[in-house]
Amino acid sequence: MGFENRVLISRKALKELQGIPRSERELIKDRISKLAFFPLAHLDVQKLKGYENIYRLRVGEYRVIFEYQNDERVVRVLKVGKRENVYS
Repeated sequence: MGFENRVLISRKALKELQGIPRSERELIKDRISKLAFFPLAHLDVQKLKGYENIYRLRVGEYRVIFEYQNDERVVRVLKVGKRENVYS
């Protein structure tokens, strides 16, 4: 069995991605694809305090909020946005 996770993106996150300028969107999509190898991939990820399995991925001034379920090997992207907006 490989180390890859399934990466699922919520409808909300897809919609938020559409509002991001193309060059930054492509970089964010590249980083999201690397979440298939989380936690082995070397990404700027931190666990969010107060949550069980919720993490944030930093991509420049944008943040990708995701849930990681180790037992199922699933990464669910929940939100994408600028730092000042994504945590609310």
